Amino acid sequence: MTVNKSNETRFKHNFKIFITFGILFELMNSFYMPFAIKFLERVGGTEFDISLFNSMKGLIMIFAVLPGVFYINRHDDKKKVTSNFVLIVTILVLSLVVIPFLPGAIRPFSFILIMTLMTIPTSIYNASYQNFTGDLFPVRRAQVIAKRSMYTIVFTTVFTLISGLIFKYVPKTDDQRLIIYQIFFVLAFVLGLVAVYVFNKFDYSPAPTHKRYEFKGSFTRVFSNKRFKKFVLSSTIFHFGWQMGWPLFSIYMIKTLGADELWLAIINIGSASVMFLGHKIWPKMIDTYGNEKIATICTLGMALTPILYALSPNLLVLTVVSTVTGFFTAGTITVLFSDMLEVTPTENRIVYVGYYNTATNITLAISPFVGLFFLNRFGIVGALFITAGFRFIGGLAFYLRERSERKYLEKQQ
Repeated sequence: MTVNKSNETRFKHNFKIFITFGILFELMNSFYMPFAIKFLERVGGTEFDISLFNSMKGLIMIFAVLPGVFYINRHDDKKKVTSNFVLIVTILVLSLVVIPFLPGAIRPFSFILIMTLMTIPTSIYNASYQNFTGDLFPVRRAQVIAKRSMYTIVFTTVFTLISGLIFKYVPKTDDQRLIIYQIFFVLAFVLGLVAVYVFNKFDYSPAPTHKRYEFKGSFTRVFSNKRFKKFVLSSTIFHFGWQMGWPLFSIYMIKTLGADELWLAIINIGSASVMFLGHKIWPKMIDTYGNEKIATICTLGMALTPILYALSPNLLVLTVVSTVTGFFTAGTITVLFSDMLEVTPTENRIVYVGYYNTATNITLAISPFVGLFFLNRFGIVGALFITAGFRFIGGLAFYLRERSERKYLEKQQ
């Protein structure tokens, strides 16, 4: 790479790599993540295991993210460090191959354990990659993030349909179905290696950080930033309700309505098709109205998802519902990422990202079990309606934040 490229040429090159890496990394995830809960059920997992699967990831990330980001913050070459964590994730994906060979009694916990261990490098990678994205694309971030999502949706949607058909029609027994899973884990490993290779093609010149934050005193420094503090508070409240619904949706689809891998694929495709459209619309809305207002609209819109799930009597209706809810999901993913980058300073951004991710991981460690409590107390439908209430409170938090920001700007004028 020549260092005297024009900014536009460099932007186009990095945008191309950003898209390509995004496709490869998300395809790697598509080989195991959409069917992770179904795999857990097939190896003997219960409703408690499904909640534990979600909660353990949040619990381990509480303790992993901050040490990871301070480790990364000591290195100027964020590309190399981030690439190494992608490689670690890829290797751990391959270790999932051993699960069907284990005794039946320990298969569910072993799968949860490996997936939890995988969360450590994944969480550090996510924080580093978010920071790295902010460095690579100081402008046009919402469009860049949305474009990446659009391209990945196309590829992962096609793959998800194909994989669902494979699970439905190729294996004749449960043992053969587990072999298909093992093949997918190996293919995910191969794609991960290619993703690491592509990631290293980014044109990135490390900028030395002159005043690095040390852990001691960093909490006070980070949360003295009022815009960041308001964003974290609003997002954490919303994430509690958002994450509470994750195991409940899986339980409703798989345990209540009886979804197999093909139905899971169809439901994902329905959601992804509208998410693709949403990723074209929401960036324009963000540019026009700002992150704060769109964050309010999208998070309030996502309060509808649990209600629509609860009102779905069968998988066909649920597929239609998923196309509606995917629109607001696309907006939420884009705007929270864009909003977070906007309210964090360039220098030591990864420390801010680390504290933000830690806050949302605390809710992830707690909220699935809160959802399980409501499930055991009120049944799946009651738990879904309660989740909708928590999500509405999260959207309201973003509304109050947007209103506060608007009043502040009016006073400044």
